[in-house]
Amino acid sequence: MSTRIAIFDDNKNIRNSIILLLKTDPAFEVVGSYGNAQNCVEKVLLSKPDVILMDIEMPGINEIDTVKQLKKEVPHIKVLIQTVFEDEERILELIRAGAAGYILKSGLNQSLRNTILELNATGHP
Repeated sequence: MSTRIAIFDDNKNIRNSIILLLKTDPAFEVVGSYGNAQNCVEKVLLSKPDVILMDIEMPGINEIDTVKQLKKEVPHIKVLIQTVFEDEERILELIRAGAAGYILKSGLNQSLRNTILELNATGHP
């Protein structure tokens, strides 16, 4: 059974790159691709992903509150934060809020597949 993934990133090129990368692997099924995280819980409930890839900075939302709301409404969901920089304090806050981990956008091509598979198998990358 493939891992169902929803992508939340305001950068269309990054979203499309992730989709192309994941579509080449039968272990994954992209079930949602969103340019914003407004109404995130509703989008997740409709698309039913196993893993969410979420940009650390999305316009119009507070990502910490969004992760908390996701974990409250859909506790089994695994949220993997994407970031271009290692902001340890912010990442720690997101993990405290319920995010399962983070991945640097610069390493998506090399490590995305293994990170998602490990996250989905164990609950932690």
